[in-house]
Amino acid sequence: MKREIISTGNAPQAIGTYSQAVKTGNTVYLSGQIPLLPETMELVEGDISTQIKQV
Repeated sequence: MKREIISTGNAPQAIGTYSQAVKTGNTVYLSGQIPLLPETMELVEGDISTQIKQV
């Protein structure tokens, strides 16, 4: 099955040695996401709803 590495500048870059996402067939596997601002790599402040929206 073909595997496609997904990377976007609209999300924070991976901090470790992993991909933002990998697509295999009709399934997309996501790495763990935390509420970072892509521009500054700083955590979003606010309540859980604000953080979930950022993720």
